Amino acid sequence: MTLGALDDDQAWALLRALDDPERLARPLDYDHVATRARFDRLAARLDADLGCDCAVDREDGDASRHGTIVVPAAALGETARVTLTVSNFGDLVVASVGPPDERGGAAPARVAPEDLGRIAAVLDELGYTVVPEDVVRSTYDGASRLTERYTVEDAPTWWIRFFDYP
Repeated sequence: MTLGALDDDQAWALLRALDDPERLARPLDYDHVATRARFDRLAARLDADLGCDCAVDREDGDASRHGTIVVPAAALGETARVTLTVSNFGDLVVASVGPPDERGGAAPARVAPEDLGRIAAVLDELGYTVVPEDVVRSTYDGASRLTERYTVEDAPTWWIRFFDYP
């Protein structure tokens, strides 16, 4: 699933450009009120456009993640849900397709292309940039001192840098 994601080269260039070594949880120009308002518009639009009640988690801590929205599989009429994880940095979002519960199931995770297109259209309209999940799951090798907090065996990832607790 790509949802109009950047290609790998574009994603790497963007992640490296946003990697401020001094600011791990949010960028210097971060506007919480504006970011939250847009995030809430995203959740409301997905609810309205997909005729569902998405689960919403609004992060309020020291995470670089602003929040998470889960579009339930039932709203998509398929065997998978779509989880959108929104960063505090650069309007980044990762879209993950997964089974409706962590136990998995007999059917493979699937979301219809037209449903993915509807989600992608809302993200695009609201100015979000979809980053490929496999890129952000790569080992972090950026400019911050984030690597000092981890062991070699437990190396941080770009996901931790931009979508978790750095």
